[in-house]
Order: sequence, then structure tokens, then C-alpha cells
Amino acid sequence: MLDGIEQRARAAAVRWARWRLGPLGFADLITRVDASLLRYGRLVTRHARRTGTWADEAYSGGANTARQARARAPLTLDSLDLWSASPEELAEQSSHLADCGRCTGAGQVSCPTCHGSLRARCSGCGGSGKRMSKARKSYKMVNCSECRGNGTKKCVRCSKGSVSCPPCRGSGTLRRWLKVTTEQRTQVRAWPDAKRLSAHPGLLKDSAQALQWRGSRTLGSVEHAGPLPDTALGEEARSAGFIAARSSLEPSLEPLRDRVLSQKLDVFEAPSATVHFEFMGRPGFVHLLGQGLEPTAARDTSSFHRRVGALMGVAFAGFFGATFLVGAFLGRHAFYTEAPASGLAVLAALGLWPGLWLMTATWARRRRAGGAKSPARWHDWLGVGLSSICALVFLGCLLFIRPSVSELVRLTTSGDLPRAELHAELLEAGGDTSPAHVEARNAFVLARIRGLENRSAVAFIGRFVGSRAGTGPLEAERQRLREAWALSELGKDSEDAVEKELAALSSEGAPGPVVDGLRAKLENARLEKGKTLLAQGDAELAIRALTRIQAPALAAERPEPVLTQALLLRARKCSAQDVLCRASALKQAVAVDPGDTSRTTLAAFRTERVSWLTRAAHAPGGVGPTLRALREAELEAGGLLSVLEGDAELTAARADLLRRREELLRNRHPLNEPVEVAQALLGPTGLEEKRPGVLTVGEVPAGTLAYLFVGQGVTRGLYVTAADHGRKALPAASLQQIAMRLTGQEFSPKDLVHVGSDVAHVPVRLGRHAAVLGWHGTDLVEAHIGRVDP
Repeated sequence: MLDGIEQRARAAAVRWARWRLGPLGFADLITRVDASLLRYGRLVTRHARRTGTWADEAYSGGANTARQARARAPLTLDSLDLWSASPEELAEQSSHLADCGRCTGAGQVSCPTCHGSLRARCSGCGGSGKRMSKARKSYKMVNCSECRGNGTKKCVRCSKGSVSCPPCRGSGTLRRWLKVTTEQRTQVRAWPDAKRLSAHPGLLKDSAQALQWRGSRTLGSVEHAGPLPDTALGEEARSAGFIAARSSLEPSLEPLRDRVLSQKLDVFEAPSATVHFEFMGRPGFVHLLGQGLEPTAARDTSSFHRRVGALMGVAFAGFFGATFLVGAFLGRHAFYTEAPASGLAVLAALGLWPGLWLMTATWARRRRAGGAKSPARWHDWLGVGLSSICALVFLGCLLFIRPSVSELVRLTTSGDLPRAELHAELLEAGGDTSPAHVEARNAFVLARIRGLENRSAVAFIGRFVGSRAGTGPLEAERQRLREAWALSELGKDSEDAVEKELAALSSEGAPGPVVDGLRAKLENARLEKGKTLLAQGDAELAIRALTRIQAPALAAERPEPVLTQALLLRARKCSAQDVLCRASALKQAVAVDPGDTSRTTLAAFRTERVSWLTRAAHAPGGVGPTLRALREAELEAGGLLSVLEGDAELTAARADLLRRREELLRNRHPLNEPVEVAQALLGPTGLEEKRPGVLTVGEVPAGTLAYLFVGQGVTRGLYVTAADHGRKALPAASLQQIAMRLTGQEFSPKDLVHVGSDVAHVPVRLGRHAAVLGWHGTDLVEAHIGRVDP
């Protein structure tokens, strides 16, 4: 049976490795083969397990049997041998009486419906006491007719809140007995090693297929009812090592629960071989069994797993690396995507992927344990050769695929301008300044811009004039295009576009006469536009057009007189009340063109306003109207001085206004005076209207509030209180400060003292003003001075 087993084992191992995706030339990686004639077997054990549980039923021998008639359980389950008798005999021996666990022997339990309350939830209304009733065409809620709105009714399922116990049926006693069940099981175990015998079909199953396998020879088969005795064993079982292995083949049984029903022993003999190999720097083996030397589960294939992991890693890395190389080559410029030879570079980059993969596979196959290498075979050089060729081709493409001047000339002449553009861009980016390149580039650019729109042509030329090497013809053409564009936009009244072109021409170093000529045309257009608008009476648009003139000297005529006329027209159009508009327009007119007309008009306006301010300073009338007129005049004088700075007559007129205001306010206080006096004395932020007839006084001491009451334009009364009225007292010092500021008088110290615990309003005098002080006990709460409305 062992003739030629080593050669057959090697061939079987190679077939196994091929199905496992092993390396090529696996036969060269086999280091040795251990062959033998293996005797083995299996033990089939059929056993049964009994389990016992207590069963019970209601005792029907009579209700409430006396406790003395009840017996304890005659058997103990933990120490009982369940195989000592039949299940029926054990049930009869263990039968006994016991109290019911639910009712504890009483026979009665609480009613599950009413829970002992004798009142159950009404089924008609669900316990709510209400139910829906239809009346004519509408629905409404009415009291339930069954429970009369209570939600509960008398429980009809119990007697005095109790019912018979269901488990014992009211007897209070249960009959208990031991219920025994039997479960049969089968266990199959093989020796010496189940993994080494996994190739034997049906061996580890209770199957007759194991006896029919042609890969082995059956030496013996013994079956015995109950445990297999040693006397029934044959010489084949003893020589196969069954005696030593029997303890590991027997099932784990419980003495009081389990019994062996039968045991069957089968002994086999088959050729066996262990093939040892080395690669990926690690040793491994596979065990073969049977005449056909079938592989078993006893194997060490960790080197296979490491090889697969390495190849998968190289595959992924190679894929992304090849993608990166292709992207890096083609992404440099659009020229490389159009070049005919670029496809060769792409193929070379993609070819590096399988080349590196083959190199890795070869390295993994040749690597032995301890750092040694297996002999090289012809296919081991495929990966190195493919990778080297692809790398050389890719490097050659990087070095030699580039644009050329001759190709640029040829493409320009043939009219293939898109491809010629790619060559021109790369040559320009490379800094080529040779005369041949300059001539070819200029010819291409001039040919390319034919038919392009003006802006596109200017932008295209800008891409090739950065080097300043021989770009004179291109710059001249760009200047011509910009001039034409500026003139066309000037005809469309697009001044911003023309200004942009002029700035571009200046930054590009265009000749001065060219820029000045365009500038002169632009300024003349602005001047004519201003004249037209002025003739139409539109002063604002005319001023806006004329002030945009940046080079007045280049215009056909001086724009200052026209701008002065526009400013004078603006001054005439200003409303009579808007003196600042007129003053500003006249001042600008004098600043633009200090001629007689503008200066005379400004002088007449200034004289007129000074006379009006003088009349306002000496106008007769009441205090209130006079203060209002003085305030308006003062505001106008301040505005005029902000425009006509340093004017002596206006300054003197404003001083007269302030002097007259001081005379009117001398020896006056805000209370019992016109509102205008109070506003003038307290300043612009001193008063704020709270509601009609009531003014809030600002800038008062912290924690206090003060209000002036107005009637017929005169401040009639003053009300002072604490900010937190009713909770905090009004400080006497704060009251004295407010009284002095608004009336010029202070309360007498004795008036600010009160004795008592009640609420009181005490009348006092504050100079010529009548006052009332409000007290809460000894705390001052409020003060009324003059006529204060509630």
C-alpha cells in the first residue's frame, strides 16, 4: 500500500496548492514527505438521559383535607437514581399531597375582577360613568344606564370578594408526583486525531458511508449493548491504540441521570502522508489520508495567508501608483493628453502594476525559512523584466515627449491652431527665447487672434508677452486692439470701460501720445455731455459729468466755466430754507472758477444772510417766540460757518445771537416759564417728552425721577419722586438739588423732617411756589411743586 506513496503525496500536495491559489512551482518548495500506514478508528456511543420534574393536579379526595392526613414527599430528587425504576413506578412512589402554593391551603383567592372591593368596573361605559347617546341628529354624553354614572357596579363573579383557587379548584390541596422524561443521544468520536481523519467521509457521523470508503480498509467492527467490555476488543483495536485513547472517547455521563445504551467500535487502516514545505520565510505542512491521498484539516497554511495579504497589498498599491503616474504625466499640461506618444507612457505606467505584482509573487515563492532562497526558474524573471521595460519606457516618455519649434511652425502653417497653441504655451512656459521660437510664436499668435472677439484677442496676446522677448509685434497689435475697443466704448458712452482701457495702456507702457489722444477724446466727450445736461437744466447730472474730467488741459476748452455755471444753477435750484445747499454750491463755484460772477453771487448771498441774522438778534416779541427764532438763527449761523469758514461778519452775527439769548435767560429758571426757556436752560438733552403735557427732566441725581408739567406752553408744576417709588424713600439731598436747579430755591430744613407713622401730604412753601411733600411715616416719598396733575 506504500509503493510510490511519496511521489503520489507530492503530486497530491501540488494539486491541493493549486486549488488554494498557491505559488507556481509548489513542487520545488516541498522539503520532505513523511509517509506511513495509519490505523485509526471511531467509537459510536448511544446513551440516554433522564430528567425529573414535579407535576401536580388538584386533589379530588375532598375539600380542605386535614393537615395530619397530608404526607411529605417520600423521595428527594437530587439523590434519586432516575434509572432505579420505570417512570411509572417512580411517579407512583413519589405521589404525595401538598398545600396549594397560590392560596396557601385556603382554597380561596382574591377576586381578579374587583380585587376584593366587591365593585367591578362597569362594562357599559368602561368605568367613565358616561356614554354617547344620539338625540335627533346630534350626539351628546349622558350618564351610563347600567352603573347610573358611578363607573362601577356590583361584582357578580365573586362571593364576598373571593373566588375558588384555580390550581387546586378550591380544595386547598394538590397531589404531586415525579414526572420523568427520557432523551436519547448519539456521540461519535475518532482517534488518534479528528483533524487528520477529516478526509474520511462519514467517519465523524453515525453513518455507514464510513465503512464503504475505498480509501481505507476496515479491520474490524464490534457492537455491544451497553458499555463495550475490554474482552470484546480484538487485536486490531488494541494495536490501533484504542485502549489508551478510550478515556477521551467516552461521553461525560451523570451516574444518576445517564445510561449507555450501546457502543460500536470501528477500526480502519489507510495510507497517510505529511508533506512539509517552505515559502514566505515560514515552514508549513499538509496531512494527506487514504488511497487517493486526500487533504485533511490538519495543515499549517499561514504562509499562504501571508502571501495572499502581500499580493493584495501590492495589487492595491500598484493600482493607485499607476493611476498616480498616469495622472502626473497627463496632468502637467493639456499638450500631453493630445500628444500621439502619450498613450505609450500610459501603457508603460499601467504595465508597472502587473510587473511589481509578479516580482512580489516571485519574492514570496523563493523566500525560505532562515533567509535562504530557492533556486530561480525562468518565469521568476517575468516580473523583473516587465517592470524594467515599463520603467524605461515611462522615463523615456518623460524625457523625450516635449513640444518643438519646428512642430509649432508646421501646425501653424497647416492651420491646426488648437494643437499649435499647446506647443506655444509649453515653449513659452519653458522660457525659450531663441529667434526661431520668437518668430514662430509671433506668427502663431497673430494667426490665432484672427476671428477672435476684441476682448478675447487681448487676453490671448497677454498670455504670450510676459517674457518681453521679441514681443514688439504682439504688443503693438494689443495696443491697436485696445485703442479700437476704447473708441467703440466711447461711442456707447461707457466711460468706465474707457478709463479701464486707458489704465491698461498706461500700465503696459503704451506711447504717451496714444494715451493722451484717447484721454483727450474722453474728456471732450465728458465736456460735451456736461454742456448738454446744463442746457437741459439738469444741474446735478451736469456737475457729475464735469467733475469726472481728470485732465482738463487735454480738453478742447476749459471745463471750469461750464462747471461754475452748473454750480450756480444748483444754488438757484436750492430751496429758500436750505441755505446750506446754496452756500455749499456757491463756495464750490468760487473754488472752481474765481470769476466775477461767482464771487459777486456768493458776496450777495452772504450779505443777505448776515442781515437776516442781525434782524433775528434784535427782533422784538415774547420770550418764547424770541428764543425759538434765536435758536433757528443760531443753527443757520453755525451751518454757514461750517461752509464759509472764518467769515468775520457771520462770526459777529452769531455772537450777537448768543448775547441776546443770554440776556433773555438771565435770572430765569425752568419752572413757571415758557417751555422754550426750560429747553434753553436745560440743554438739548435736558428734557424729553413722556406724554403730552409731561416732560421728563434729564441729568437728575441717581435714584430719582423728575417731571415738568406743561400747560398752554408754560411749565406749571414739578413732580419729584424716587425711581423705586413706594419701596425706597426720596433722598432729601436729591430733592434740594433738583429744586435749586429748576426753581433757584431750596426747602427749609424743618420742612424736610416729619414725625409720625401714618401717610401724610404736608403743604410747604418753596420761595414763591406752593409745594406739597408726601410722607410715609418718617420717609419722604414725593414732592409736588406748583400745579401738578394727578
